[in-house]
Amino acid sequence: MTQRILAPWFWLTLLTVLVGLPRLTLDLHLPALPAMADYFQTSDSQLQLVLTLYTLGSAVSLLVSGPLTDRFGRRPVLLAGLAIYVLATVTCALADSLGVLIIARLFQALGGCCTTVIGRVIVRDYFAPQEQARLLGLISMAMAVSPMAAPVLGSVLLPLLGWRGLFVLLGVIGSLLCLVVQRRLPETRPPQVAAAPPPHLLRIYGQLLRDRYFLRYALAIGCVYSTYFPFISESSALLQRGFGLSPSTYALVFAATISGYMLGANLFRRLVGRFEADRLISVAIGLNVLGSVMLATATTVLAQDWLAIVLPMVVIMVSVGLTMPACQLSVLQPYGAMAGTASGLFFFIQMIVTALSSWATGLLSDGTAQPLVIMTSMASALLVTSWLTLRKTKSGKEQSPSHPLPSQARI
Repeated sequence: MTQRILAPWFWLTLLTVLVGLPRLTLDLHLPALPAMADYFQTSDSQLQLVLTLYTLGSAVSLLVSGPLTDRFGRRPVLLAGLAIYVLATVTCALADSLGVLIIARLFQALGGCCTTVIGRVIVRDYFAPQEQARLLGLISMAMAVSPMAAPVLGSVLLPLLGWRGLFVLLGVIGSLLCLVVQRRLPETRPPQVAAAPPPHLLRIYGQLLRDRYFLRYALAIGCVYSTYFPFISESSALLQRGFGLSPSTYALVFAATISGYMLGANLFRRLVGRFEADRLISVAIGLNVLGSVMLATATTVLAQDWLAIVLPMVVIMVSVGLTMPACQLSVLQPYGAMAGTASGLFFFIQMIVTALSSWATGLLSDGTAQPLVIMTSMASALLVTSWLTLRKTKSGKEQSPSHPLPSQARI
């Protein structure tokens, strides 16, 4: 396909929707989880398998879609993923058992979560480094609207459409994205990538996993994501059943909590031109630890008040919004033509850490805030440990990328 000149608003809108689709898919049904548990006559902790399997499918999708998009191009992999997403979403809407729903959600993630990798790789392909930082900041800010608006939208539509109708809505969105990508999105893969697909993918993965520079940001984003994913897993049942919030009130509280992410993303966008990404990440990690300590303290002192959970989570969300775009910007710069492969492994690590966190949270789930506190605190501690451990080389100098990829595969 010949390269097209497209308006900046088109790029920002399309890339934001693509990158935000997995979060919209995850968050739209949060107010409906208790109702879904009642429909399938299962416990809230068992229904969390829907979230865990979705996260696992996300991890596999992110790992596979990176190399595929380097090998076959951005558009065909994106179109194939969206097609799988639409079919799986229709299956979710028609599911008559919890088992069918769980498997369909797995395939929904396998297809739809490729958009996370491909959207950001398109930014890497098409825009200059300084423009990449600005665009990633804007996308991160706009993405914050998704987890804020999606639960509210879900709570409004739930009485009208039911939880099945929410899946129908997601299917419509996926179908429209397929149409727009097919008709308007140009292929952005650099020519040298097409000429040099990775011949030894497992070896490249092994080299990336031994690269301290790569691991530093991959573990940072995985751990920081896991400091608030337990809130996603637990908050619906905890706040609605435990504290008696209605679905609409829960959605508003959830949106207010996630607003911290928007604040963090906005801080990144404003500060990235003045400070190095590593400095911003270090500040964000300090905020994350502060939020985790506040959460543990407040839920002990004010155990009967849902604000003891929500207010500390806002602080944690600011740290997440600041950390994620900073890590995404830093990790892809050294890997040039292999941006898809490196990005896929990067986000795979993020989601596999999150899947483990979700699984452990489900095992601990007992209807109280303790599983949330325990898993958030553990993830925050691992975040600090990995960031400090990988910060310096043995000589004490700042860690720099070791460029593990084959020389013929770099720009």
